[in-house]
Amino acid sequence: MHAVPIMMASCLMLWNPAVAASVDAGKDNRDAMRDLKKPLKTVVPNTDQKHPAKYVIELRATQTVRPLSKGTVEKVEAPLERIKPEGTSQESDETGVLIEHPALDALIPLEENLNPFSLDARFIEKVSLKDTLEAALEQNLDIEEGFVRTKIDRYSYLSSATGFLPNLTGGYNLFGINGSIPSTLFGSTPATTAGNRIDGGKAKLPSNIQLLQAGFTYNLYKGGSVVFGTLQQRHRWFASRAGLSANVNDTLLNATRKHYDLLLQEALLAIRTRAVAISVEQVRLNQAQEKAGTATGLDVLQSQAQLASDEQNLVEQQNQRRQSAIQLAHVLNTSFSQDLESCEKYLKKRRLIPKAIPIEKLLVKAIDSRPELKQYEELRLAAKRAIVVAAAPMQPNVSFGGSIVGVGTGGNLDPIYTINLGIKWGLGGMGTKDLANVQKARWEARQAAVQAKKTFLNVFDEVRTSYNNSAASDKKIDRATVQVLAAEEELRIAKKRMSAGVGLNIDVLNAQRDLTQASVNKARAVVDFNVAQAQLLRDIGAVSVASLTEGLKL
Repeated sequence: MHAVPIMMASCLMLWNPAVAASVDAGKDNRDAMRDLKKPLKTVVPNTDQKHPAKYVIELRATQTVRPLSKGTVEKVEAPLERIKPEGTSQESDETGVLIEHPALDALIPLEENLNPFSLDARFIEKVSLKDTLEAALEQNLDIEEGFVRTKIDRYSYLSSATGFLPNLTGGYNLFGINGSIPSTLFGSTPATTAGNRIDGGKAKLPSNIQLLQAGFTYNLYKGGSVVFGTLQQRHRWFASRAGLSANVNDTLLNATRKHYDLLLQEALLAIRTRAVAISVEQVRLNQAQEKAGTATGLDVLQSQAQLASDEQNLVEQQNQRRQSAIQLAHVLNTSFSQDLESCEKYLKKRRLIPKAIPIEKLLVKAIDSRPELKQYEELRLAAKRAIVVAAAPMQPNVSFGGSIVGVGTGGNLDPIYTINLGIKWGLGGMGTKDLANVQKARWEARQAAVQAKKTFLNVFDEVRTSYNNSAASDKKIDRATVQVLAAEEELRIAKKRMSAGVGLNIDVLNAQRDLTQASVNKARAVVDFNVAQAQLLRDIGAVSVASLTEGLKL
């Protein structure tokens, strides 16, 4: 029954090529759809092969240990075998925030095979601020890129300076010639000393001619393009050097920010851990009081809800601490599998610029030291030199040269000496093109001057803003310290009132939240002050490893 339709379809395909092509296209589409449904096979790179691919080498480099300090690098063997560092006492200091490195049993495991502190890292290293800054200077890729840029501009300047040197030429040519020329070209009595045979009024040329030449060409004047072009490249080189200094300053500031952010996250981790411990104790106390009949089930549920909230904050803080370490490793261009940990026990404020220095002196220091001002000043001068370079094609070019040419056959060469002085003057598009380029260069110089002025204003703005932020952060530390003391006293009184039967459980929970928030506020205030001091150092152009660790000495 089905044979007839199949035969008719086959005949139709043979009779109509378009139908046959349509059927083939549908078959190709079905094959393509069938291939898309197949699972993709990802080739896992083999790191043990003799000549691994480039990306495999880079992957292997990110998993190796590269110590940043003189200390040892601990290896994380198992999730619960991390060595507990010293200095985990519950001491308090009004001048700073205790960075308590919690034991692993106080943290919440995120995965069974992960250390709850270092998470995905396999190694742990303690670093100080000085170690961080020195590693940034040695390994940061932004600094390396700026250094490469200065080398490019330096050799561009040297290349432009070669225009003051003459151009040397030389060459050797061997011509094979077969033919003759009219003897009248040699005069009425052509000479035969050169071996030319005169036959029928024509001189037979030699079979080969050798041409050996050497000479020089010196551009005496090219409209000032050589002189001012070299000066332009020189200013650009100086600008790139100043830009490198600015890049170093920005990198040191960025590394300082990341380091203090790591300190903040570790301090917050200690605060969150203590909050969970207090909540656990509160749950235990309420459950005991409920059994004794002095508390209700509502009190137990309230304390359990507070414990769950604190545990959520602790989990988030564990992740934030690890993310901060990863960001610091990114700035330092070091291994991501190497967890960086602060070696400081307290998060204290560091005054890097004395209070007695007025803002006027800081502005004067910024004008003298900020590399950005030098950079844009050099760019302004380079744009000014570009005006003369653009006008150079409108002036004549004067060149001077000389050469010696040896001409002959066989081994006999007769020298011919030449010397020339050339003057060339050409105006493209009747000079309108060059005139437009000159006007363009003038406006570019104007733009560079405006950018230099804007940089001055930005410097003044940044110095004053950092100065005010530093003063405000300093005062916030004092207020945060008062808040912490008040919250501690609030919690003590709330617990005492509850034990005496005149207070409520919700009062204790509120006091606990107030203490946690007050501790967080103080830690943030200390970090904000330290970062503001580092920012002020950068804004006045005095940032360095010594100034960031020991303070500015004017």
